[in-house]
Amino acid sequence: MGFLDWAALILGAGLIFSGLRAIRRREANVPERWEGDSAVRLGWLWIVLGVLFLLAVVFDIGFLKAFFRLFLEAAN
Repeated sequence: MGFLDWAALILGAGLIFSGLRAIRRREANVPERWEGDSAVRLGWLWIVLGVLFLLAVVFDIGFLKAFFRLFLEAAN
């Protein structure tokens, strides 16, 4: 496993944890504050992204790995 695989695993697990936390608390503090139903929807989005990143590594799915690389480059 290369660096990007490990990064996808760690980031995916972090996104899942953050999504569960946002759903449980019904609030998320990202650059702006999200509360209530919008925080729950944001939490589900994070969970889905995290699961996609984990699936990309575990099952070696090429297009999901390409999506992860695109996700990393979007921050730059």
